[in-house]
Amino acid sequence: MGQIRKINGIFYIEFHARGLLYSQLGGKSKEEAQKLLEQVEGKIAAGEALTITRHIELPDFFDRFMSDIKSQFPDHPVTVRRFASTIKHFSIFLHDNFPQAGQLSQLTPAIFESYKSCLAKTQKIKTVNLSILLIRDILDFGIKLGFINDNPSLHVRLLPWPMAPQRRESARYILAGQLLAQGVGLLKLARLLKLSDISRTVYFSPLIPLSREDVNR
Repeated sequence: MGQIRKINGIFYIEFHARGLLYSQLGGKSKEEAQKLLEQVEGKIAAGEALTITRHIELPDFFDRFMSDIKSQFPDHPVTVRRFASTIKHFSIFLHDNFPQAGQLSQLTPAIFESYKSCLAKTQKIKTVNLSILLIRDILDFGIKLGFINDNPSLHVRLLPWPMAPQRRESARYILAGQLLAQGVGLLKLARLLKLSDISRTVYFSPLIPLSREDVNR
């Protein structure tokens, strides 16, 4: 049985078919969404699941991500707020510059390159890179849900990190370097190092590769 979700005044329907989760716009009223959901479930019952396109609208995807983060980090409100702030800022950027990109599958490396350039005009390098790294973690959730197969933000090279003071190579610092060299994202790194605020991972910025290609070397 499918469900109806309401996000920012818009209704979305979600349902399972062929063992996969589907989500799509349902309309501006619950009645519209309920009617569409019944039509979709009718198609599934009639064996027409292959005719249903699998995608997810960005507001729905971001809402799911934030629900997941809140459940993972109930005692880390700062981390939750940082993700919420990143999503809000990126959503405004999309609305103003790429209004046609309304679905997760429509996000491309070119969009993230443009976003990086936009941020670089007013933000410090560490802030720009942190934003891109947070977005990488957000989009990895899309892969986890199965709505995308590749993370387009991984193809965007970070800005060269500014010179930082020589860090003492403590056991934690060495561990962070090993994890980052394996391509571990900031979210997982913060969890493994038991950091209450994900932004503290930028302390290890000299160890963070500029691109996925750097990780694979």
